[in-house]
Amino acid sequence: MDNGENAKVRWVDIVPVNHEGRQVFVIRDPEGITDKSLVVTREVLFLLSLMDGARSVRDIQEEYLRASGKLMYTEQITSVIETMDKHFLLLNDRYESEVQRLRKEFDAMPCRTAFLSGRSYPDNAEELGLLLDGFLMQGRGDGGSKNVKAMIAPHIDYERGMGVYGPTYRHLPEEEGTLFVIFGTCHKFAPRTWNISLKDLVTPLGTIKAAEEVGRLIREDPYLKEYIDEWPHRNEHSIELQLPIIQYFLKKKDFEVLSILTGSLHEYMEDGARPEQGEAAELVKALKGVLKAYDGPVVFLAAADLAHIGAQFGDPGPLDRLTLQDSEQRDGELLHMIRNVDAAGFFETVRREGDRRRICGLSPIYFVLSMLDSCRGEVIGYQQWTDGASSVSFVGAVFY
Repeated sequence: MDNGENAKVRWVDIVPVNHEGRQVFVIRDPEGITDKSLVVTREVLFLLSLMDGARSVRDIQEEYLRASGKLMYTEQITSVIETMDKHFLLLNDRYESEVQRLRKEFDAMPCRTAFLSGRSYPDNAEELGLLLDGFLMQGRGDGGSKNVKAMIAPHIDYERGMGVYGPTYRHLPEEEGTLFVIFGTCHKFAPRTWNISLKDLVTPLGTIKAAEEVGRLIREDPYLKEYIDEWPHRNEHSIELQLPIIQYFLKKKDFEVLSILTGSLHEYMEDGARPEQGEAAELVKALKGVLKAYDGPVVFLAAADLAHIGAQFGDPGPLDRLTLQDSEQRDGELLHMIRNVDAAGFFETVRREGDRRRICGLSPIYFVLSMLDSCRGEVIGYQQWTDGASSVSFVGAVFY
């Protein structure tokens, strides 16, 4: 890094953990430019908070001294900056060059390979099949459910989510030639509301064909073609976790997937703004128009979790029983909107509380509900996972 350049830390995930009785912080890169995690102390975390691109090393040193009463040597601050720079965690030319290199490399690949394979689930087909056997087959009827138009499934890891994944996916329709339009949460910053991928998808269970005919129509659509962006899909888990399960049930049947990662709808959180009146509505209208020209069966799927509360997500104070009960009650309002296939009501319910519980499935659920006409919803399962300090809730639902 240029010594004359003021350091600016880019957007990172910070997770507090206890290590040998002491609180430390794990820094992770949500963009996946580096797969290394850094563990830092509270003092170093404060230093990082001062690295905003406006402060020099001397400025950081002086502010740290004023706040703590302790001197942090220039060499110590420089060492922290160099470590962050080494892992591409600073916004600078080195980071931008690495992004361009990786993006060019990814764009040239004909398929998206499974990012989580060997990380969140086995990279061996036989082992993955056995894992899926364990929580998917119980109570499954032949051929899945009939007349299913859409589903909502979690995107939490299989281990924590199996109690909802299993009951939900037992309703997966198995009609030959089905196009699954999957809306998933984009967990890293993306400038677009939709990020459409037209790449084939590879998992340990084989290759899934991307939507061929619908993909062609999207490329020809003057509006939707501007939303094709493969890069956000590179290391995103929300859609990927659905793919082995769909392959598991459909086995040798032909099917295709249209992958759409959704950005935030927070620009509509202000009073008077509504997604059904803006860009979101135009996107729904455009995709409905494209799908009218498609003759095959279509199933919409939202890969979405609900509330994220507690220390891991930045909430102060303990995560007590009353807090969990309150969150579950508020989730109940969202489930009511899901049953009623009420996209506007779902969004408004989140907007009223300022999304303070971080409903990370807000966008994909909203868009799936918006794509449906004359349907009824059924909640299949709901769970509120907690480790005592943090909690994630999620839902499974089907629409007929």
